[in-house]
Amino acid sequence: MLRYLRFVLPALALLVIAGLVLPLIVRSRVNADRVRCQMHLRDLGLIGVRHASTPGRPMPSGSRAELPPGTFQTLSLPPAERPSWVAYTLNVLNEGPPNPTPETKLRRTGTLTDAIAKFDPATAWNAPGNADLASFRLTTARCPAVATDPPAGGPAPTNYVATGGLGLAAPTKSIDEAGSGAGAYRYVGPTPDARITDGLRQTAQIIETTRDPGPWLQGGPSTLRGLDPADLPYAGVGRPFGGCHPGGTYASMADGSVQFLKDTIDPGIVRSMFTIAGGAGEFEFGEP
Repeated sequence: MLRYLRFVLPALALLVIAGLVLPLIVRSRVNADRVRCQMHLRDLGLIGVRHASTPGRPMPSGSRAELPPGTFQTLSLPPAERPSWVAYTLNVLNEGPPNPTPETKLRRTGTLTDAIAKFDPATAWNAPGNADLASFRLTTARCPAVATDPPAGGPAPTNYVATGGLGLAAPTKSIDEAGSGAGAYRYVGPTPDARITDGLRQTAQIIETTRDPGPWLQGGPSTLRGLDPADLPYAGVGRPFGGCHPGGTYASMADGSVQFLKDTIDPGIVRSMFTIAGGAGEFEFGEP
């Protein structure tokens, strides 16, 4: 009996320890993924789009008072063949802002220089000359909680999409054509801050998704999506947005702040956030 206990007791102790330690490891990993995801959205929404510029060309000397177009303005190509708005952020992600402040702490991507040098903004995102950039694993464009490596040499995906307003066709319209359904981004033309009448902090500009992730360099629905009002609920696993983190999703607001939206968020609030005119007034965000 004693000989039996000599083997059983240590095994039981290991099981108890594992039962205590493993949940802590999982919780630590989940929290780390949340923090990194927020960093990515801040880099894109606070620094990236506000220093938008064509890759390889000079950046603006200061922060822009507008959001860039949702695709490069090669209007002879359909939106899904143009380079996406993410490409406008590459210079500042690679080099840092031209006049940094203590608040603009940027985690640089590091090895983009060679791929940027080959990029031709006048061609399709998947043109042969843009292959190196299209296959670049842009860490800032991926949520670490769900990031998976693409096939070797294939286009690298993103989990972050720009918000295009109410209706799947909203990104195809101008601000005036979309009216009250206009969102922060569209395929043609920038969005001046002055047109965001609901306030920058109340307007979502970038949000997570695990539904049909596409290449980060590709324009069209791969990186810019409108909200289908009938596709309820809007947030959660298998839903139009979210699915990256337990209980909710992160969104970058037009002021650069990052907010957590619970899966149980009121649909009316989401619809308000997806437009630059809003209408729901001030609202509180959830906590993970």
